Amino acid sequence: MNWNTACHCGAVSMRLAKAPEEIAECNCSLCFSHGILWAYYSPRDVVIEGATRTYNRADRPNPNSDLHFCATCGCTTHWSATEGLIERMGGEVDLMGVNMRLFAPEQLSGIKLSFPDGRHWSGEGPWDYARDAEVMP
Repeated sequence: MNWNTACHCGAVSMRLAKAPEEIAECNCSLCFSHGILWAYYSPRDVVIEGATRTYNRADRPNPNSDLHFCATCGCTTHWSATEGLIERMGGEVDLMGVNMRLFAPEQLSGIKLSFPDGRHWSGEGPWDYARDAEVMP
């Protein structure tokens, strides 16, 4: 299956090396307000082409991620680790998130969907889940 997609206007494209193993629908205020579905990858497995702008949440003292979006159409494309997180982790973070809402729904069918409870997560350590996982229809 082809794991390539682009934002709404096509200015930012993404190519994934493989299908996601799981998709997460986080309920934190940022993810919830953007309607994002995340798949987590090593940055080595994702190619992003096109210019993005970033947003760094102001409601946390040490945010872990920079949210990237297309400067033209505004679609959220992915998140990357902040410089602060990279420093706290000793120089490398082998994780990023890709917004799976940019892919066709039929591509996501059959993939596990989890529900991290980001709304109550402190920003450190593992998170709990808001409810049991499902399978994407």
